[in-house]
Amino acid sequence: MISVVRSLIALVAAVLVTSAAAQIELDYWHGFTGPDLPLMEALIAEFNAANPDVVVRGEPIPWGNIWQQLEPSVAAGRAPDVVAVNEDVVTGFILRGALAEMTPEALAAAGIDAGRFYEPLWETGMVDGAAYAVPVHSVMLVMYYNKDLFEAAGLDPESPPSTREEYLAAARALTRDTAGRAPGESGFDANNLASWAAGIPSPWMGGTIAYAVAAQNGVTFVEGADADFEPNFDSPEAVEAIEFLVSLVREHGVSPANATEGSEIDAFRQGQAAMNFNGVWMLGQYADQAGLNFGVAPFPQLGTERYATWGGSSHLAMPRQRNADPAKQEAAMRFIGWMTQAEQNLFWTAAGGLPTQSAVADAEGYASNPMTAVAEALDGTFVLTGFPFLAQFRGAWDAAFEAALLGDKSVERALSDGASEARSSIQDGLLSLP
Repeated sequence: MISVVRSLIALVAAVLVTSAAAQIELDYWHGFTGPDLPLMEALIAEFNAANPDVVVRGEPIPWGNIWQQLEPSVAAGRAPDVVAVNEDVVTGFILRGALAEMTPEALAAAGIDAGRFYEPLWETGMVDGAAYAVPVHSVMLVMYYNKDLFEAAGLDPESPPSTREEYLAAARALTRDTAGRAPGESGFDANNLASWAAGIPSPWMGGTIAYAVAAQNGVTFVEGADADFEPNFDSPEAVEAIEFLVSLVREHGVSPANATEGSEIDAFRQGQAAMNFNGVWMLGQYADQAGLNFGVAPFPQLGTERYATWGGSSHLAMPRQRNADPAKQEAAMRFIGWMTQAEQNLFWTAAGGLPTQSAVADAEGYASNPMTAVAEALDGTFVLTGFPFLAQFRGAWDAAFEAALLGDKSVERALSDGASEARSSIQDGLLSLP
């Protein structure tokens, strides 16, 4: 009997060893190190449980460290099997050869259909018609507003402003100086506001708001490769967008001077600012603020031509391998396909992320999410990517906007100088490409 038991134990052990040997191990680098980390770890564990032949080892790394380490790891032949990359770096990594192409056959085998995703997000991971990265996470610029302050000012708390005209009307109704005077009243002191609509802060957030309004004016910021990536954000349309934002401070008096992102977050939480332009990631903080009765709405169309808002996204990709293992590549694509399915994307929205596909935005399980109000804006999201010189462009844009906002330069001069700076930086960036 003992010999039979020992034989069975030996047989089970042999099976376990064989199974372990047959497992494919995947290293996965990602930068989800904040409140979204537990969700990412839960998804990895669920995939591993459902795919016993694959073990994904997630390694949370600060985003900036991933950007520094990815290309050297590819060159050294020690790259991870899967990596999460953001919209601001993905195109550069593709053009410098750090990411592997996902063929139509590989995408189909992994159950990845481009038509499921919002087009701006899917296109972010493409270069010259080829796919290199699949959207897994999405964020955007939105408007938070204080429903109690709206009601006290005689505004409908269920109908926040969505156009320039509506915004200006609401802003005047919501703004008072320390003497209780409204904009336009005799003696109104815009330099001493007790309450206001929404502050326009210095960059980074201020540059993001300015980007959205300029995009609403039809500005494309940088031309395509056929025009040598020429910056065009000194155009009349860009000037008009920035002049409007500056006028909210200097002419209309509905935004305090010298606002910062931090000061505006505090002012909204304390009931001084009736509105706050920020990202979807602020939802948790505002929801935890005692006594703050707020709503979320799409960023209003303060521009003149079309609807647009700033958007950001994270994508799953496969770094290029020195000696690619077909079995590992298949397993990596299987993991990417599973992680980007609608069911997993719905789970991911619990951390404040937005749907990457309309099926999730329309799902019954998403109906109670506070961000459902902004789902209609997802098709109008303009993601900063594709040139592939976002760092050079965005730094120059932010500096130009800040100079105009603070009055250090005229709007025209600030944007002209910014475009010149971006032009030089982009040309330097071209030299980094193979």
